[in-house]
Amino acid sequence: MKLARATLTAALAVTAGLMGANVAVAQPGSWNPGTFWRGAPDNPYERIHFLRERVNRGRADGSLDRREAVRVSRELDGVEQWIRRMHWVDAGRLTPDQRAQVQGRLDGISRQIHWMRRNGF
Repeated sequence: MKLARATLTAALAVTAGLMGANVAVAQPGSWNPGTFWRGAPDNPYERIHFLRERVNRGRADGSLDRREAVRVSRELDGVEQWIRRMHWVDAGRLTPDQRAQVQGRLDGISRQIHWMRRNGF
């Protein structure tokens, strides 16, 4: 009896989770990370350049002020230094884990740029 009740409870929880996921996906205007990164390069240095260009466009159209642009530029400089240190330690190659860490950090900076351009800082 307890096993049947636990199995039923687990099945209902999974079903409710799946139903909620379908609703979230089906909503119009939902954020799609695949389209957000369309055109962004995979190479970390090229991606840093891509983000710097986004900052420059934000400065040009007025959606970023000088202080915000300087902040992002410093963070990108820090990522470049971090990559150089990793290259020095690992004989010029990033391991898959290191590459994932760099990409994660660049994802965070990209979200900051997006937020600052929309909401100001």
